[in-house]
Amino acid sequence: MGFFYKWWQVIICVILSLFSSSLVEGSHMSYDHESLDAFFGKKTNKEISRPRTGVFYNVSIPSNFTGMEISVVRLRSVPFWFRGVNYSFSNIPPRIVPRPNVVRIAILYENLGNWSSHYYNVPNYTLVAPVFGLMAYNSSKRAFIGEKIDFIIQGDPITIQFPHVMQHETNSTPVCAKFSVGGKVELSNMTKPYVCEGHGQGHYTLVVPSLPSHTNSGSKRFNIWWVLGFVIGFVGLVILALVLLALVKDAKRRKLRKLERNSEGGELFDTFWIGETKLPLASMIRTKPALENEDAIR
Repeated sequence: MGFFYKWWQVIICVILSLFSSSLVEGSHMSYDHESLDAFFGKKTNKEISRPRTGVFYNVSIPSNFTGMEISVVRLRSVPFWFRGVNYSFSNIPPRIVPRPNVVRIAILYENLGNWSSHYYNVPNYTLVAPVFGLMAYNSSKRAFIGEKIDFIIQGDPITIQFPHVMQHETNSTPVCAKFSVGGKVELSNMTKPYVCEGHGQGHYTLVVPSLPSHTNSGSKRFNIWWVLGFVIGFVGLVILALVLLALVKDAKRRKLRKLERNSEGGELFDTFWIGETKLPLASMIRTKPALENEDAIR
């Protein structure tokens, strides 16, 4: 009984592991973009211990995030309001006030590259450009990257330019998608070819309507059926092996009993067991011995 119980435990563990792996492969892997922003902030503070105001720094990215690009600059709020800043993919015009008002701000430029679709997506739309992040932080003497802040735009809006746009099968014109800090998605038309306007910090990209994909759904159904067929076949083989093993054991037990009966020579004896060994048991009543010549003894 214990032997079969252990084998059934093994079978259940194998089935659960195969089923869970199939679910993981069939599901869409999700990534937390808020944790990514926090990681960028910690990485910047750790790598740049003594930042200088007005200097742009490129932050190195670990090898498991290859494809992303991060840069940062610290600015004083008053010169920032007068001049703005034009760098990388964005143009922040003058007359933008940080909220809440701080002495120094740090602007973090993020290019998620080929990781964009892992962290951001729009239902029924496909990304055709990398996600660019424009994040503002309070920058004090203690920390380069402090708490997140926002912008109050009193003049022209912020512009985001996308120099690289991926080819897509649809004939639709891309539209701008802004991902706010709270996760809300806002869609708007481009003001110029591959240029979007922004009214605050956040993440920006270009998207087009997605085409219905019958091939992907068919391949997913094929993968699920293939996994189920494999699991059923594997379980069937294990059960067949257990049945054969039980039959072999039963055949050995029958053969052993037959040998025991032959060894007894047809004479019935009581038997007893010592452990797993069966031994004959002789009767305690024995025949009284008889003398051959009683007269001689007398």
